[in-house]
Amino acid sequence: MMGWFGKKNKQEDAIAKADKMMNKGLSGMMMKGFVSKEHREAINQSLDSAKQAQLAASGSLPLTATATVITITDTGKLINFDPIVVLVLDVTETNGNQYQRTLETLVSKMQIPRVGDRVGLGQNPANPTELIYMGLLSV
Repeated sequence: MMGWFGKKNKQEDAIAKADKMMNKGLSGMMMKGFVSKEHREAINQSLDSAKQAQLAASGSLPLTATATVITITDTGKLINFDPIVVLVLDVTETNGNQYQRTLETLVSKMQIPRVGDRVGLGQNPANPTELIYMGLLSV
């Protein structure tokens, strides 16, 4: 009743709330009972992509590499109307190492990279061997 008698909820980020609903408590148990494993894995993968995009957008990660887009392919998946794409990148790390990397990532629909564009990459704090897409680099 207008929040007068219930406990006060602290502000919780929507992605963390979705992760909690998907994997913990009674709702998580119901998801395991009613949703197939393949669909749960796809949902969790989308949540991980959204977490990485949120982390990259916050600016808390240092730029560890730059890359040139070689190809871009749409997966057909969307998170909040932003597409998840597969990028084939020509990566150059800050220490000079160069290699090609394929990366499935969430991109802003307002800044979808094109072939030849330069993008920034950061190191995933949860898995240091992974790179996170950090957006287009300005010229």
